[in-house]
Amino acid sequence: MRRLTFDEFVAERAGFDGAVRKTPDIATFCSCALWQLAAHATMQRPGPEDEYFIFEDEGNWAVFAERGGRRIFYPLEAAWMFGSPLVGDPLHALDLLRRASNEHLDSPFGFCFGGIRRGSTLHRAILSRREECLQFEEFDATDCMEIDLTEGVDGWLNRRSRRFRKAVRKRELPEDIRIADAQETSADEIFERIVNIQQETYKWREGTDIFQGESYRRFYRTLLDLLHPDGNHRVLFARRGDEDLAYIFGGISNGIYRGFQMSYVETVKELELGNILQVENLRRRAAEGIRRYDLGMYSDYKVRWADRHDEYCGVFMVW
Repeated sequence: MRRLTFDEFVAERAGFDGAVRKTPDIATFCSCALWQLAAHATMQRPGPEDEYFIFEDEGNWAVFAERGGRRIFYPLEAAWMFGSPLVGDPLHALDLLRRASNEHLDSPFGFCFGGIRRGSTLHRAILSRREECLQFEEFDATDCMEIDLTEGVDGWLNRRSRRFRKAVRKRELPEDIRIADAQETSADEIFERIVNIQQETYKWREGTDIFQGESYRRFYRTLLDLLHPDGNHRVLFARRGDEDLAYIFGGISNGIYRGFQMSYVETVKELELGNILQVENLRRRAAEGIRRYDLGMYSDYKVRWADRHDEYCGVFMVW
């Protein structure tokens, strides 16, 4: 068992991501270093006196950060808690957390973490240790929706309802609109165009758009900046002439596509450009070999698109 500083963790992110790939029953993309580091840089940063609690043992990891100086440790991404801070073999990682905390912390101390799939090996192991805790609380975390592209887009469509398939085949891109791939576009230009579209949506007008929150806006920009150098960003725009009307933005890590945001200007709502872009993105991702297409958090409209709905929970444990 070895303890790492935050900078050492960043330097060893490839090894951490290798452990993420081997971990069963977690939200793989959001558990990877890319997502965790983007969140750490932009949202709920630890204070100068707070402590990192990062340990590795035989390819198993426990990655936490204190917030507020109260000896309570959280994942690096604690806004949605999509990812698991325990990766590798679930039982070994949980044992690592217990051994490290016994050796390095004075009771009482607490850990708050999410990304635990209900019914998984890790979930059952955590429940089996609840009697050890001074306090134990389980709470609902952010569920995730996923599309299986193992059989390509045709296989995915065949699993949809007849009504859904008919709607997909009926939708056509208007002749004066084209879909443009932004793979060769600079990160600065991509993000500026995304925000320009967001400003023309009903959510922006109502003041509820996620990009109106400075920390969230910086989070997505940081994700783009981390993905862009290696070409792992995926952005499509629907354009009429030189005007952007809609976009879909996501990225690839560990062989998984994760959707981040998509939107369209309110004046072209009736064209269903969001749905058209989603299907086109599915086709392009399947063509490049993507088999897992993570739609992100649960929403009612995604039920028709998804093959899987994974339920996650979080746990607060005090020892």
